[in-house]
Amino acid sequence: MAKMKKIVYASSSTEMDTCYFGFKQEFYHSYPQLRKHFELLWERRHFWAHSYRSELPTRGNNTNNYIERSFGILKDIVFARTQAFNPVQVFQFIIINMERFYERRLLGFANKHPGHLIIAKRFLCPGWENVNANEIQRTNVANEFLVPSTKQDTGFFYTVNSEIGTCSCAVGISGAPCKHQGAVSIKFCISMFNFVPSLTPDDRMIYTHIALGR
Repeated sequence: MAKMKKIVYASSSTEMDTCYFGFKQEFYHSYPQLRKHFELLWERRHFWAHSYRSELPTRGNNTNNYIERSFGILKDIVFARTQAFNPVQVFQFIIINMERFYERRLLGFANKHPGHLIIAKRFLCPGWENVNANEIQRTNVANEFLVPSTKQDTGFFYTVNSEIGTCSCAVGISGAPCKHQGAVSIKFCISMFNFVPSLTPDDRMIYTHIALGR
Protein backbone atom coordinates (compact mmCIF):
# COMPACT_ATOMS: atom_id res chain seq x y z
CA MET A 1 0.00 0.00 0.00
CA ALA A 2 2.83 2.40 0.84
CA LYS A 3 4.50 1.84 -2.53
CA MET A 4 1.20 2.35 -4.32
CA LYS A 5 0.73 5.66 -2.51
CA LYS A 6 4.17 6.78 -3.65
CA ILE A 7 3.12 6.14 -7.25
CA VAL A 8 -0.20 7.96 -6.86
CA TYR A 9 1.17 10.99 -4.99
CA ALA A 10 4.46 11.40 -6.88
CA SER A 11 5.17 15.05 -7.62
CA SER A 12 6.48 14.43 -11.16
CA SER A 13 6.19 11.84 -13.90
CA THR A 14 9.88 10.97 -13.51
CA GLU A 15 9.45 10.22 -9.81
CA MET A 16 6.30 8.21 -10.58
CA ASP A 17 8.13 6.11 -13.19
CA THR A 18 10.90 5.40 -10.68
CA CYS A 19 8.40 4.28 -8.04
CA TYR A 20 6.57 2.15 -10.59
CA PHE A 21 9.81 0.44 -11.63
CA GLY A 22 10.53 -0.45 -7.99
CA PHE A 23 6.96 -1.70 -7.61
CA LYS A 24 7.37 -4.01 -10.61
CA GLN A 25 10.69 -5.37 -9.45
CA GLU A 26 9.29 -6.29 -6.05
CA PHE A 27 5.83 -7.70 -6.81
CA TYR A 28 5.36 -8.61 -10.47
CA HIS A 29 7.27 -11.91 -10.44
CA SER A 30 5.34 -13.21 -7.38
CA TYR A 31 1.83 -11.97 -8.17
CA PRO A 32 0.81 -12.47 -11.82
CA GLN A 33 -2.78 -11.35 -11.18
CA LEU A 34 -1.53 -8.14 -9.61
CA ARG A 35 0.70 -7.59 -12.63
CA LYS A 36 -2.21 -8.03 -15.04
CA HIS A 37 -4.44 -5.70 -13.03
CA PHE A 38 -1.87 -2.98 -12.49
CA GLU A 39 -0.74 -2.91 -16.12
CA LEU A 40 -4.31 -2.00 -17.03
CA LEU A 41 -4.26 0.72 -14.41
CA TRP A 42 -0.92 2.01 -15.64
CA GLU A 43 -2.33 2.60 -19.10
CA ARG A 44 -4.87 4.97 -17.52
CA ARG A 45 -2.42 6.65 -15.14
CA HIS A 46 -3.15 10.14 -16.50
CA PHE A 47 -6.63 9.80 -14.94
CA TRP A 48 -5.54 9.02 -11.36
CA ALA A 49 -1.90 10.09 -10.86
CA HIS A 50 -1.38 13.43 -9.14
CA SER A 51 1.66 14.24 -11.25
CA TYR A 52 -0.62 14.66 -14.28
CA ARG A 53 -2.85 17.19 -12.55
CA SER A 54 -0.28 19.28 -10.68
CA GLU A 55 -0.94 22.37 -12.80
CA LEU A 56 -4.72 21.95 -13.09
CA PRO A 57 -6.84 24.42 -11.08
CA THR A 58 -8.08 21.81 -8.59
CA ARG A 59 -7.54 24.16 -5.62
CA GLY A 60 -5.71 21.35 -3.86
CA ASN A 61 -8.76 19.06 -3.82
CA ASN A 62 -8.55 15.78 -5.70
CA THR A 63 -11.74 14.38 -4.19
CA ASN A 64 -15.28 15.66 -3.60
CA ASN A 65 -14.38 17.52 -0.39
CA TYR A 66 -16.47 20.57 -1.30
CA ILE A 67 -19.61 18.45 -1.74
CA GLU A 68 -18.96 16.51 1.46
CA ARG A 69 -18.46 19.74 3.40
CA SER A 70 -21.65 21.26 1.99
CA PHE A 71 -23.71 18.25 3.00
CA GLY A 72 -21.97 18.23 6.38
CA ILE A 73 -23.13 21.79 7.05
CA LEU A 74 -26.62 20.94 5.85
CA LYS A 75 -26.98 17.85 8.07
CA ASP A 76 -25.04 18.90 11.17
CA ILE A 77 -25.87 22.62 11.43
CA VAL A 78 -28.96 23.37 9.37
CA PHE A 79 -30.89 20.20 10.13
CA ALA A 80 -29.03 19.72 13.45
CA ARG A 81 -29.26 15.95 12.84
CA THR A 82 -33.04 16.28 13.21
CA GLN A 83 -35.32 14.11 11.13
CA ALA A 84 -37.75 16.02 8.95
CA PHE A 85 -41.15 14.33 8.78
CA ASN A 86 -42.57 15.98 5.65
CA PRO A 87 -41.51 18.17 2.69
CA VAL A 88 -42.92 21.29 4.36
CA GLN A 89 -40.55 20.87 7.31
CA VAL A 90 -37.59 20.32 4.99
CA PHE A 91 -38.50 23.52 3.17
CA GLN A 92 -38.71 25.38 6.47
CA PHE A 93 -35.27 24.15 7.54
CA ILE A 94 -33.72 25.35 4.29
CA ILE A 95 -35.33 28.80 4.05
CA ILE A 96 -35.03 29.63 7.77
CA ASN A 97 -32.18 27.69 9.40
CA MET A 98 -29.82 27.71 6.42
CA GLU A 99 -30.42 31.38 5.71
CA ARG A 100 -29.83 32.25 9.35
CA PHE A 101 -26.58 30.23 9.38
CA TYR A 102 -25.09 32.02 6.35
CA GLU A 103 -26.37 35.39 7.57
CA ARG A 104 -24.50 34.95 10.85
CA ARG A 105 -21.36 33.82 9.03
CA LEU A 106 -21.39 36.88 6.79
CA LEU A 107 -22.03 39.21 9.71
CA GLY A 108 -19.11 37.59 11.50
CA PHE A 109 -16.85 38.50 8.57
CA ALA A 110 -18.29 42.01 8.45
CA ASN A 111 -17.57 42.53 12.16
CA LYS A 112 -14.04 41.12 11.88
CA HIS A 113 -14.74 38.22 14.18
CA PRO A 114 -13.83 35.03 12.26
CA GLY A 115 -12.73 36.82 9.10
CA HIS A 116 -9.85 38.88 10.48
CA LEU A 117 -6.62 37.19 9.43
CA ILE A 118 -4.79 37.88 12.68
CA ILE A 119 -7.61 36.30 14.71
CA ALA A 120 -8.14 33.37 12.35
CA LYS A 121 -4.51 32.74 11.40
CA ARG A 122 -4.80 29.12 12.52
CA PHE A 123 -7.07 28.55 9.51
CA LEU A 124 -4.43 29.73 7.04
CA CYS A 125 -1.83 27.51 5.43
CA PRO A 126 0.78 26.89 8.17
CA GLY A 127 4.07 28.72 7.84
CA TRP A 128 2.96 32.05 6.37
CA GLU A 129 4.39 33.92 9.36
CA ASN A 130 7.86 32.57 8.47
CA VAL A 131 7.84 34.44 5.15
CA ASN A 132 9.88 37.66 5.26
CA ALA A 133 7.18 40.21 4.42
CA ASN A 134 9.76 42.97 3.96
CA GLU A 135 11.15 41.21 0.88
CA ILE A 136 7.80 40.76 -0.87
CA GLN A 137 7.81 42.79 -4.07
CA ARG A 138 5.18 43.98 -6.51
CA THR A 139 5.84 43.33 -10.18
CA ASN A 140 4.87 45.36 -13.22
CA VAL A 141 1.98 42.96 -13.78
CA ALA A 142 -1.26 43.82 -12.00
CA ASN A 143 -2.04 41.69 -8.91
CA GLU A 144 1.30 39.87 -9.14
CA PHE A 145 3.88 39.63 -6.35
CA LEU A 146 7.29 38.07 -5.81
CA VAL A 147 7.50 36.26 -2.47
CA PRO A 148 10.83 34.99 -1.10
CA SER A 149 11.33 31.36 -0.24
CA THR A 150 11.44 30.52 3.46
CA LYS A 151 14.62 28.50 2.96
CA GLN A 152 17.64 30.47 4.09
CA ASP A 153 20.14 31.91 1.61
CA THR A 154 18.40 30.57 -1.48
CA GLY A 155 17.52 33.89 -3.09
CA PHE A 156 14.55 32.19 -4.76
CA PHE A 157 11.21 33.95 -5.23
CA TYR A 158 7.77 32.53 -5.94
CA THR A 159 5.22 34.34 -8.09
CA VAL A 160 1.84 34.95 -6.46
CA ASN A 161 -1.19 36.16 -8.40
CA SER A 162 -3.73 37.55 -5.95
CA GLU A 163 -6.50 37.87 -8.53
CA ILE A 164 -6.79 34.18 -9.42
CA GLY A 165 -5.32 32.85 -6.15
CA THR A 166 -2.30 30.94 -7.42
CA CYS A 167 1.38 30.62 -6.59
CA SER A 168 4.30 29.11 -8.48
CA CYS A 169 5.23 26.89 -5.52
CA ALA A 170 4.42 23.17 -5.52
CA VAL A 171 1.40 23.67 -3.25
CA GLY A 172 -0.15 26.79 -4.75
CA ILE A 173 0.40 26.03 -8.43
CA SER A 174 -2.96 24.20 -8.54
CA GLY A 175 -4.72 27.08 -6.78
CA ALA A 176 -4.55 25.61 -3.28
CA PRO A 177 -3.89 27.98 -0.36
CA CYS A 178 -0.20 28.29 0.49
CA LYS A 179 1.93 30.29 2.90
CA HIS A 180 3.14 32.65 0.18
CA GLN A 181 -0.41 33.69 -0.70
CA GLY A 182 -1.15 34.13 3.00
CA ALA A 183 1.88 36.38 3.46
CA VAL A 184 0.78 38.60 0.55
CA SER A 185 -2.77 38.76 1.90
CA ILE A 186 -1.48 39.77 5.34
CA LYS A 187 0.96 42.43 4.18
CA PHE A 188 -1.18 44.15 1.56
CA CYS A 189 -4.61 43.44 3.15
CA ILE A 190 -5.84 41.80 -0.05
CA SER A 191 -8.87 39.55 -0.32
CA MET A 192 -7.91 36.48 -2.35
CA PHE A 193 -9.76 33.48 -3.62
CA ASN A 194 -8.31 31.34 -0.82
CA PHE A 195 -8.32 33.99 1.93
CA VAL A 196 -11.23 36.32 2.64
CA PRO A 197 -10.03 38.99 5.10
CA SER A 198 -12.53 41.63 6.24
CA LEU A 199 -10.03 44.45 6.51
CA THR A 200 -11.51 47.16 4.28
CA PRO A 201 -14.74 49.09 4.99
CA ASP A 202 -16.01 48.44 1.45
CA ASP A 203 -15.71 44.66 1.86
CA ARG A 204 -17.44 44.78 5.23
CA MET A 205 -20.29 46.83 3.76
CA ILE A 206 -20.72 44.27 0.96
CA TYR A 207 -20.83 41.36 3.43
CA THR A 208 -23.41 43.19 5.56
CA HIS A 209 -25.52 44.04 2.51
CA ILE A 210 -25.54 40.38 1.40
CA ALA A 211 -26.40 39.18 4.91
CA LEU A 212 -29.17 41.66 5.67
CA GLY A 213 -30.38 42.46 2.17
CA ARG A 214 -30.21 46.23 2.72
